[in-house]
Formats: sequence, C-alpha cells, structure tokens
Amino acid sequence: MQFEFDYIVVGSGSAGSVVASRLSDDTNLSVLLVEAGGSDKSLKVVMPGLVSSLFGDPNYDWCFTAEPDRTRAGQCDYMPRGKVLGGTSSINAMCFLRGSAEDFEAWASLGNEGWDYRSVLPYFRTSERFEGGGSPTRGDRGFQPVSFLRSAHPMSKIFLEACVRHGAKHISDLNNGEYEGVGFAQVSQLRGSRYSAARSYVWPARKRRNFRLLLHTQVQRVLFENRKATGIEVVRGNDRTAFKARRGVVLSGGVFGTPHILMLSGIGPSEQLRRMGIDVLIDAPGVGRNLQDHAGTRHVAWVDIKTLNMVVGPIEKLAAGLQWLFFGKGAAASPMTQVVLARKMDRPDRLSRFQVLFTPGAYEMSLNGAQSLDRPAVMAIVNVHRPYSSGYLELDSPDFREPLKIHPDLFADERDLDTLIAGHRIVREIFHTAPLRNHVVGEYKPGPSLQSDDELKTFIKETARGIYHPAGTCKMGAGPSSVVDSRLAVRGVQNLYIADASVMPFVVSSNLNATCMMVGERLAEWLKAA
Repeated sequence: MQFEFDYIVVGSGSAGSVVASRLSDDTNLSVLLVEAGGSDKSLKVVMPGLVSSLFGDPNYDWCFTAEPDRTRAGQCDYMPRGKVLGGTSSINAMCFLRGSAEDFEAWASLGNEGWDYRSVLPYFRTSERFEGGGSPTRGDRGFQPVSFLRSAHPMSKIFLEACVRHGAKHISDLNNGEYEGVGFAQVSQLRGSRYSAARSYVWPARKRRNFRLLLHTQVQRVLFENRKATGIEVVRGNDRTAFKARRGVVLSGGVFGTPHILMLSGIGPSEQLRRMGIDVLIDAPGVGRNLQDHAGTRHVAWVDIKTLNMVVGPIEKLAAGLQWLFFGKGAAASPMTQVVLARKMDRPDRLSRFQVLFTPGAYEMSLNGAQSLDRPAVMAIVNVHRPYSSGYLELDSPDFREPLKIHPDLFADERDLDTLIAGHRIVREIFHTAPLRNHVVGEYKPGPSLQSDDELKTFIKETARGIYHPAGTCKMGAGPSSVVDSRLAVRGVQNLYIADASVMPFVVSSNLNATCMMVGERLAEWLKAA
C-alpha cells in the first residue's frame, strides 16, 4: 500500500472530486482522495426519481440533526449531507444553478481579490458540458454534464406562465448571468441520469495510475510538523493509518466536515478546543462561525392535475422506471425543482431578495426524510437570498465520530422574516394568476386563514427550514474572522487548503453545487501552478 502522495484531498463532494481529478491530470503528481462514505454505484443515486429515498438513509447520508433553534420556536432540523462517493452531489436534487453575478462582485469587495464575476466565469465554463452548447457564458467541453429538463410537468409550464403574467421576466437560460426572473431549472444530468461530481470527475480519474481513492475512510485529524501540514490520520474500520502529503492537504469535507477536522487538528476557537482537551495549534475564532443557509417555507396547493407525488402504485412505479431506463424521460427522470423564480426587493438600506423553487408534487419533510402527500399537490419553496442571519457550529466531543453541534439560528435577524413574508404574499398572487388559478383546488399551506403579517410570521417561524444550502463556516476573507485567504490557503499554517461551501463569505443566491465545482477548478489550477 502506498502511504505517501503529493496531494491528499479529503472529501469527494462537489469541490473535492474536482480538485482531486484536476490535480491528477498532471502525471507528475500523485493524488489520494479520501471519502468517508461508500460507492455511488447504486440505482438510488443514479435515478433522479429516487432522490427522496436517499434522505435519511445512513448508507448515503450523514443524517445530521441540528440543535433546537431559539429563533424558530425550538425547531430541530434534519440536515442531509452526502456520505457517499460524490458527497452531497450524489444525493442532492440536481438543480444546477450558479450564484448571481452580484454575489461574486460582493465576495471581491470583501477583500477577496480575483473572485469577482468576470474572474470566476471562466471556471464555471471550464467545468460544464452544457447541452445547449458553448457561448461567452456557457461551457460545452467540461466534465460536468448540464442538461435541460427531459420531462417538464404540465403544472410546471402552467406555473411559469403565471409568473410571467404576474410580471416576471422569462429567462431561457438561468445560468447566463441574469438573476431576476423565471425559467426552467437546469440539472446535473445526462440523458435523464444523475451525474454527480464523482461520476463526472472521479470515475475518469480512477483509470489513472497516479490517482488513488479510499472509501469508508474517516479522517481523524491533519498532521503537522510545526505549522506545516504533512498528512492525515485516518480510521478504516478498526485500523488507524497515517498518510503523508509532500505538497499539501486539501480539505473538502463540506460545511460541517471541514471545520470539524480543523478543530480536531487544533485549528479553531482556542477556548472551545481547550475545553475539549485539544492542543491549540492556531487560535482561529472564525472556524465554525458564519453558518448561513437559505431559510425557506413552503406554499402548498391542491390541484386538479395529477402530480409527481401521486406516482405511488407498483404498476405506476414500474412504468416510470421502464420509461427512465429505456428513454431517460418521465417521472423517474424528474428532479424535485422544475421552475425557478428569483425576485429582488432591494432598498438603499436593505438587500431583500427571495427565490422560489417550484415542484410539481408535494411532500412533508421530517427527521425521517421526505413523505409524499396523498392528494395531487404542487409546492413552491419560498427562500431567503442574501440572508442577514447566521448561526454557528461547536464541538460536542474530542471524538471524531461525534458530530458537531449545529446551531442554525435562521432568524437571528428578523429582516429575513420580513423577506419571507413579502415572498409569500407575492407567491399567493401568482397562485391566483391565470392560468395557475384555473387548476388550484385549494391552499394547503400556509392556509387561507393566515392573512396578516403577524399570522404569516408565526407560520414562518414554526415551519421554516434551511433548504439544505449551508455555507460559510470557514469563510474566505481578509479580516480576523476569516479562515482562508483569497487563494483558499488556511491562515496561520502551510500546505493546508480548503475547497468546499465552507469558504463562501456568504451563501450564494442559488443551489451550491455549481459554485463549489468552480471553487474546486480554481484551487486545482493554483496548486498545479505552484
């Protein structure tokens, strides 16, 4: 067994798969990719229609549960994260969206040189193989397939038309740099099958002699000589092993995994580390702070057209499965989100924005995962973009097997509540706009009896969840609370880097998959040039 490599990458999610694959493009570099989960070669991963069955399944999901949220009547959120090759890109809803151009301009304005939209755009283009072809804003030669919807549901087309009649601009390509408007989602699929970051990047890399993958291997800590990262200590089953890295270690464990590894390695808030009996290498108070997510609530309506949540009988499921197998179409090829609406309500003193993710089906989310409703229904998730609120993480134990405590604090700043109230009112107007109103039988949630701001605020506090887009816990920046610099190097040490959603100064105005891939592309290029 080889125990020494040039680079070690920890975590095979959206960024980690990219970094490991791109580094191994260089035959002069040896690369080890370490993943705590197992293989992604499963029908549950590949068939989009089975995505809800992955949530809450410990074979694929870390199944994290947050602490009671003091800002939301003590709610305890289920927070899925992928524990499988491909990380969360293997269990996500496959909606492939970039952040808005303004997001990256704001990143750059915070002291992150080279992260403005013009600078990051080439890396978005490099990563993707867009079904619609190449253009100044889109790439068609990358590893990651990006496709149009194969089977848009009739209710999705109706919802989009209602949004346009309500006043939203129809955007034919949601990834062309425009933000405000409505359009059909694009997906990380090829011919109706999921293409995770691992399938796109790691599967080809496994054929290379300089690339090695370890599954079912959990990292306990990063090893240092003085303040220089020299490798990692891992546990596989009952065996503890050390691997050396000659040139660097890249942490891509995700918004929860990466700060956890840093803390266990002695990099984090010193008081917290000492309390757990961990020797402090670097006092880094920003590790685990700045946890942001898109707080969202659901507008659910009963409709008179059969929706995806009604594909429940064995014959219907078999027919859907066969249609997917032979044609890559139908209900089994459909992602949860089919239409995306974004709206700005900025004022001089406030950035107030929201997004709506429309699903031609409806389900309830619980600690046990998704449970489909038993009547034809559609769902519009109204979620906050540019949140003012943030939460934090903290160690609960020095044992690497014990997860961090997660404190979402989704409404630590009540301005985010105001955004959701405004968003719900606009979505209600859309549901009362033709042609959508012609198919709505009744409003299930929030319910027609809730009309005042106070009533909607209570509903939101009782039902809001982060919509599984957590970011920011090892943020990039120039200030004392930043964890990495603008080249993604961990401050205070050498040869240690981070590439995942944790480096975002604030959460982007979209799902995170595409942006994390861009981050991975950038870091890999910098490391190869070093």
